[in-house]
Amino acid sequence: MLKIFFISTLATSVFLIALSLFAIYKNYRSGVNLSFSSTVLSGAVWLYCYSRAYQALEIQSVIFWFKLGYLGIIFIPITYFHFANILIQVKNTKWLVVLNYLVGGLLAVLLLKTNLLINGVYHYPWGNYPRAGIMHPYFLIFFLAVLNIASLQIFFKIFDKKEVITQTRKQQLIYILSAFLIVTLCCADFLPNYGIAVCPLGFIPITLFLIIICYSIVRYQLMNIKIIITRAGIFIFVYAFVLGVPVWVGFKLLGTGLWFLPISLMGFFATVGPFIYFYIQNRAENRLLKDQRRYQATLRQASAGMGRIKDLKKLLNMIVFVLTRAIQIEHALIYIYNEGQKQYVLGASKRKSGNAQFIRNIEEGSELVRYLSTNRNLIIYEEIKQKALDFKDSGLARIAQIILSLEGALVVPIFIDENLTAIIIMGKKDSEKLYSEDDLAVFSILANQTALAIENAKFYEDMQLTHEQLFQAEKMATIGTMADGLSHQINNRFHALGFIAGDALDTIHMNQKELSADQAKEVLTELERAFVRVQENVVQGGEIVQGLLKYTRKGEAGFTAVDVQAVFKSALEMAQFKIKVHELKIVREYDAATIPKIKGNFTQLQEVFFNLIDNGYDAMMQRKNEVMEASYQPTLIVRVLKEDNYAQIIFEDNGMGVKDEDMHKLFTPFFTTKLSSKKGTGLGLYVIRKIVEDNHKGKVEMSSKYMQGTQMKLRLPIAIG
Repeated sequence: MLKIFFISTLATSVFLIALSLFAIYKNYRSGVNLSFSSTVLSGAVWLYCYSRAYQALEIQSVIFWFKLGYLGIIFIPITYFHFANILIQVKNTKWLVVLNYLVGGLLAVLLLKTNLLINGVYHYPWGNYPRAGIMHPYFLIFFLAVLNIASLQIFFKIFDKKEVITQTRKQQLIYILSAFLIVTLCCADFLPNYGIAVCPLGFIPITLFLIIICYSIVRYQLMNIKIIITRAGIFIFVYAFVLGVPVWVGFKLLGTGLWFLPISLMGFFATVGPFIYFYIQNRAENRLLKDQRRYQATLRQASAGMGRIKDLKKLLNMIVFVLTRAIQIEHALIYIYNEGQKQYVLGASKRKSGNAQFIRNIEEGSELVRYLSTNRNLIIYEEIKQKALDFKDSGLARIAQIILSLEGALVVPIFIDENLTAIIIMGKKDSEKLYSEDDLAVFSILANQTALAIENAKFYEDMQLTHEQLFQAEKMATIGTMADGLSHQINNRFHALGFIAGDALDTIHMNQKELSADQAKEVLTELERAFVRVQENVVQGGEIVQGLLKYTRKGEAGFTAVDVQAVFKSALEMAQFKIKVHELKIVREYDAATIPKIKGNFTQLQEVFFNLIDNGYDAMMQRKNEVMEASYQPTLIVRVLKEDNYAQIIFEDNGMGVKDEDMHKLFTPFFTTKLSSKKGTGLGLYVIRKIVEDNHKGKVEMSSKYMQGTQMKLRLPIAIG
């Protein structure tokens, strides 16, 4: 029985020393780690000295080792209290921590210099055990009080009304309370000090507690307490078996002696050895694989930023550029699936040197595509080539031949859901090194991120197409509301042409007989006037049609230097077919000769100005018809100001204005404040913002006061040069 206690306490003390060193190794600057390490060392001193006391034969030696062991017991609650304060970040308790250490120092002096704490030993079946001295009950009260204070202060801290109870705080509470309960179980070890024959097994719960706390602070995450207790229990069992069996065999065969010292050292180094091994291994790998780790980190950063690229072509070019530059490979290709062609089309390529031409398409039914779709794994050329030879597989041989034709060393499939969306072909490394397992793991992550980025870019392209169709539909809806005005204007042209043609025919019919020279001249003069009027009406009709064509055009032309005055004039001409322009007073507060030209698209800006004129007109007519102000004059003011490299174009009306509760909804598609849905589609302001901010990189600002009017300010870049 004595040997079992000796072996168990000794093995546990060695383990605790290793645990303490490990906590310091993980972060020697951390107050949490250092205070925890001191708690563990206190437990190690207690158990190691007790193991020596169990082994000692002379009574003086037994008392000596028990007293040294009690030094550890004294400082277990003190260091634990210190650790708990740092972990939970309890304020204004430094004085209490210092006081505990002072009391601990006083108890240590009493322990070593007197018999007030330990006064002899008891003899139990399992061996000797220290007898409590006259001051021992006071020490016991101190021991339990410190543990209780540590737990109670956490309660006060967590449940303070000013303290936000986060999930982390709750987990910390669970850990500290669990520790308190576990350490309370250790207090049963004090019963034998008073002559009560209870077997002292406190080293088991205290070790379990220390493992739990160590695991939580080393990982910097507080895991589920049940999981940690289970893992810690398994670890203690295995470790006790591995270290305990050799020591037990030694005692059986050799008894006590000097052989125990090398065995103890072996146990210690067996504990710290794995940590030293992993440390040296990591340092060696970091040195040998420095370049590889560098480009792997670069690829991880690049993959994280892919999702921000909305243009598919730019995304594909960025991918091949990063691959060739970061990994230092000969070339990179990316083929992307084209639904219309039913092929994988070369979307982007990058070659560090030379101008080799690669195949433009990979057929959907090719061996390579079928293999990737089925296996969904990366392909290393050398491996699949060797497999084709080993298994004499003609299918694998054809796949290897396709990869060889692309000068590929690695093939990375890109899947979106279950569909093979893209294929990345990577050439050999410049260093001639092979692709490692770490490389493949990084490329798998890159493939997943690339899939998401491609899906986002495609979605954005589809959304852009939908927006264009939406804008065009809005234009067509506006044209529908213009139908009356357009038909009236065109009919006027045709009526005018009819009257002119009729007058000309009547003149000819009445003068078909012989005419004098003077009469002939007069007829010709009338016909000339008629044909001039015909020409004028044809030009006016053509202008109407031309304006309509310009307005309905998609605006896909490039950006040029655009004259603001010309855009406003064109928009106003189109507006007259929808609104009664003569009912407005239009004030132009700008000098047409000096205002700067804008870098923009004429058709798109014409649509913006048209919508602003139309919205202003509707707001002013609503105020005129609803409020019935006798002196009210609908007025639209247009200003153009220069501000650095931008032009400020301001449309200000004195219409109905917008209610405060509707302001945040105005740029939302299909929201309209107009009284009738026939008046508007709810897309006007949405279209304005998209054109100005997305297409022209400008800014739209709006301010409005109900019953006073609205101001729309456009900030557009000035054309340079």
